[in-house]
Amino acid sequence: MSVDLHDILSGLIAKDRLPALAISANGFAFDPRSGQSFTVNHTGIAAVELLLSSHSIEATVEELAREYDVPHDVVLGAVEVFIRQLARYLT
Repeated sequence: MSVDLHDILSGLIAKDRLPALAISANGFAFDPRSGQSFTVNHTGIAAVELLLSSHSIEATVEELAREYDVPHDVVLGAVEVFIRQLARYLT
């Protein structure tokens, strides 16, 4: 896992970008700072909730792999891509 990915996540949390994101139960996400909106699937909703509660990529990957019965390396790759996409939307 690349160090810069942890920096990206830490920046999104420290700058209140990720915590300020409003996500509805059906996956509609709204960034109140930029006015941008996008959608995420139920796995994306779970990932955001886990990232916010643990502030840990590894803990998020472990929980998603267990919950969805998907290999760790597959989940890790997906979470890495997801964090990078969030950073593009939220910065």
